[in-house]
Amino acid sequence: MNKLIVYFLISVFMCANTSIGQLLKVPNLIEHYNEHKNELTTDSISFIDYIVSHYSKNAENNHDHQDLPFKTFDNSSSILFVFSMITYQIQVVKPLISAKKKFFYNISFESNLIASIWLPPKLF
Repeated sequence: MNKLIVYFLISVFMCANTSIGQLLKVPNLIEHYNEHKNELTTDSISFIDYIVSHYSKNAENNHDHQDLPFKTFDNSSSILFVFSMITYQIQVVKPLISAKKKFFYNISFESNLIASIWLPPKLF
């Protein structure tokens, strides 16, 4: 039963949010082809000629053709919100040792040799 629900939800998602949903319009394609085939003005149009005439760059855009698959582009965005009823407790732990380091310039690198080089100028 769970697998059936999962397959159903995946198929609904795929049909609604991808171009796979355009395949649901294939019966409209076949029905429209049969209409063209049964017209008196066309001499038994082949399926390939029908596809070329409806999907090429020079195809005319009738209102009837909008029901055909892959003639329109449906852009959609889906937003999924998941609400959880489970509550979590987060404990903030203060560190025992301070992470802040203290450096003092005078103490860190003091040496008699280095200090003797940087003397102020003397007046005579």
